[in-house]
Amino acid sequence: MVVKPNGRALRLYPECHTSPKHIELTNLHPLTGEDGLTGKPTGCLMNISPGSTKYWTPQCEVAKTPFEGQVFTTLEGGIEFYKAYATTTGFDVRRASEKTDRQGQITWKYVLCSRSGFKLPTGQGDGVGVLSAEDNAPTKRRRVTNRVGCNAKIIFKRAKDGNGYEVAAIEKRHTHLLCTAVSRPFMKANRNLDLGHQNFIINCAKANIGYTKSFTLYEEMVGGFENVGATVTDFGNYKRDIMAYIEGADAQLVIDKFMAKKEVSTDFYFAHDVDELDQLCRIFWADPQARHNFKQFGDVMSFDATYSTNRYKLVFVPFTGVDHHKKSVTFAAGLIAKEDVDSYTWLLEHFKTAMGKVPTCTVTNQDPAMRVAISRVFYTTCHRYCMWHIMTKVCEKVGPTLARNEDFLRSLNSVVWNETQTISEFEAAWQTVMEKHELVDHRWFTHLFEMREYWIPAFFNDMFMDGLMKTTSRSESENNVFNSCTSPHLSLTDFFIKFEKAIDKQRHTQTRLNADCEDKFPELKTTLLLERQAATTYTIAATRDT
Repeated sequence: MVVKPNGRALRLYPECHTSPKHIELTNLHPLTGEDGLTGKPTGCLMNISPGSTKYWTPQCEVAKTPFEGQVFTTLEGGIEFYKAYATTTGFDVRRASEKTDRQGQITWKYVLCSRSGFKLPTGQGDGVGVLSAEDNAPTKRRRVTNRVGCNAKIIFKRAKDGNGYEVAAIEKRHTHLLCTAVSRPFMKANRNLDLGHQNFIINCAKANIGYTKSFTLYEEMVGGFENVGATVTDFGNYKRDIMAYIEGADAQLVIDKFMAKKEVSTDFYFAHDVDELDQLCRIFWADPQARHNFKQFGDVMSFDATYSTNRYKLVFVPFTGVDHHKKSVTFAAGLIAKEDVDSYTWLLEHFKTAMGKVPTCTVTNQDPAMRVAISRVFYTTCHRYCMWHIMTKVCEKVGPTLARNEDFLRSLNSVVWNETQTISEFEAAWQTVMEKHELVDHRWFTHLFEMREYWIPAFFNDMFMDGLMKTTSRSESENNVFNSCTSPHLSLTDFFIKFEKAIDKQRHTQTRLNADCEDKFPELKTTLLLERQAATTYTIAATRDT
């Protein structure tokens, strides 16, 4: 300790996060100012002015310390030099005011310690010490502040000859403790999301991984939190900034992306439409692989609408079929703002144009708008209602008593799902069930019987149905595939990123099953050549049910 002539004492303090009452908490030597963890001098000098104000002056290598009269080739070079000095000694900086000449060239530039200024009292100003027009507006929440009125700063001015900038003035003393080595990783200057961080966050978003889990994964990859170079809040803020950027031009970004794909590949089909307010209301697209899938597996197709797709309330409409592995395969997709006849007609017309033909059989739910649109555009197709959609409504329509009646449910299922009975046999069996359970005059069941030709298997015995469309809901299966794409909070850009990821996963599964069929064969149960030929001709999934 050294006693100055004014009677005040000079004392070395740690890299500057502590006063004597904090010394024990931070493992710092109270007299030498050494870090208790490293044993190295912290390089921060505290002195007390005659007015009892404490000042902390950073100590740094001369080559890294800015000084008055120092000249830099560019203003940015000078600011970066000061930032490096601040990072080394333990404080953050922020750019402040500037002066320009008539040509707009900066003549004076102020760079301050991040803790300069004061925060106004709660409920006043904008929270950073500046009064706003609505200064009486209540504050939503109380926030902490690091503003202590620090006067540390550097002032740059343009050189007289106009070449470069020089340090016009510098104040090195701070009125607050500086950061210790433990706290420095959390300084703003040390938390930078570089290109690697940004790509990682975006790739995690494509895999439907939020920013919190993204941060945890990154920490595991780099071997510790101290190696991440950012905080979980920084990860979240970057995702927020991306969404803010997208929000202003969401629809245009999607259209530009699809137009670029169309220019690269002439087989990529894309169409869109806008409403009277020039807002996007309809989109249809099918890539070359999807169009090829329709040529291979497009005899029977189903399409259905999925709700809560995105923040714009556009309804997602996938066109689905069944491939040779009995898995769902996507032929095309669309987004529509309204589930009306005109929207479905527009989708089907573009589907017909893209594929060059219509499917032999089209399966939908009982939406009357779909029925009208199909009759207008797919007038040669056989329209069929999805049995699964209809049968899931039975318990709701019959009431709680019959819904728990096992005999009724078993009898109804045996009539509806019977694929071998004739039309007359179905009608007789249906009438028997209705009479037995007193449902002859039930409005909903009467309506089902009147439209029986649209959904009862007996009316489709002469038509190839891919073997599966009678017993399961392929549309619902497809909706599960695209479950990650449908959320009322998604932007269009987010939706299409997740859609492409789901399609890639679907096609990867098909490729893997194709590979299995090349080197694996089902176990033969006979010595017949016919069975051996079938084992090499059909896929494994097809032979399992034979």
